[in-house]
Amino acid sequence: MKPALLSLLAVMMSVALTGCDEAESAIQQSAVVRPVKLMTVNDSTSHQIRVFPAKIAASQQADLAFRINGELVKLGLIEGQHVAKGQLLAQLDDRDAKNALLNAEANHDLAAVDFKRKEELYKRKLISKAEFDTARATLKSAKASLYSARDQLAYTRLEAPFSGTVAKVNLDNHQMIQATQVVLTLQGNNQIDVKIQVPESLLLTLKDVSFDEAFKPAVRFHAPKTLALEKGFTPTLTSSGQQGTYPVQYKEHASTVSPGSQTYEVVFSLTPPENLNILPGMSAELLLDMSAVNTSGQVITVLPLTAIVRSDDTGETNVWRYQSGNKTLESVVVTLGQVRANGIEILSGLKLGDQVVAVGAAAVKSNMEVKPLRWERGV
Repeated sequence: MKPALLSLLAVMMSVALTGCDEAESAIQQSAVVRPVKLMTVNDSTSHQIRVFPAKIAASQQADLAFRINGELVKLGLIEGQHVAKGQLLAQLDDRDAKNALLNAEANHDLAAVDFKRKEELYKRKLISKAEFDTARATLKSAKASLYSARDQLAYTRLEAPFSGTVAKVNLDNHQMIQATQVVLTLQGNNQIDVKIQVPESLLLTLKDVSFDEAFKPAVRFHAPKTLALEKGFTPTLTSSGQQGTYPVQYKEHASTVSPGSQTYEVVFSLTPPENLNILPGMSAELLLDMSAVNTSGQVITVLPLTAIVRSDDTGETNVWRYQSGNKTLESVVVTLGQVRANGIEILSGLKLGDQVVAVGAAAVKSNMEVKPLRWERGV
């Protein structure tokens, strides 16, 4: 009876194991469809325009001061006042300078007469060569003193070296001031500077192409619309399609990095628009058309960081592209560009209309069957 029992147990175990294999096989054969959020690659103009915070500065600015000490007796300027080149801005008490000039003129006249007399005597050989040389040297010294006295009188007047606006007045009338003490600050009106900080990678893209040709820079000011309309402001339109902007010209850029950052200062010039009161120190935005440097015609798009996958083995950067035909994913090697507020630039590897996994790219695999999720509010 024992052999019969053992045979029965062997048959039952064989059936049980066969059932487990069939169950595991059934589980393995069931396909897993993973839901994913997709986004479509586009090449809109907004992605091609890069915006930099900018500061407005005077293209020409000078801190004006007297070259001599004295009492300030004339300073009737106010901040914001427009002045013309050569206009008298401030004046010191010039009485001592005038007296010194009169004394220098008298000494010069006396030396000139004495030299002329001794020159005639020397020609007649009535005086020695030494006396003649002394008279000539005395005349030169008197002439130098005369020129110096004239300069000292001129130094009592502070005139505008160029046309502009009085930015700041530091002193008041009837003060005793020292030489080189700043009286006022004058800023030019013809041109203003627009200054931005750019990363080194942006400058590296410029080979034999000028900055203006490469990026078509333009500046945008934040003027209230109602006020602008009241003043007759008509928004301009740049080549990139941006309204309310003004084209600027590249002026110069620093060759050393700014302290505390790996960026370089780039300066642009702008003729102040008549319909806006643009003052140094104001904030603005500088727009660079990045599509102008995309000579290869490759689409430049911006993807969120959650769509980027980096392989530790190969060092390549990939995104997952959705294939609508078989509803699977394929890995695409891409080239990264600059980091932006809404993601990172993709310079190559994708084309218009491609759909890529936007969230959770690290959790999917190649040829995995997926189901696109619709973007909804709060999801």
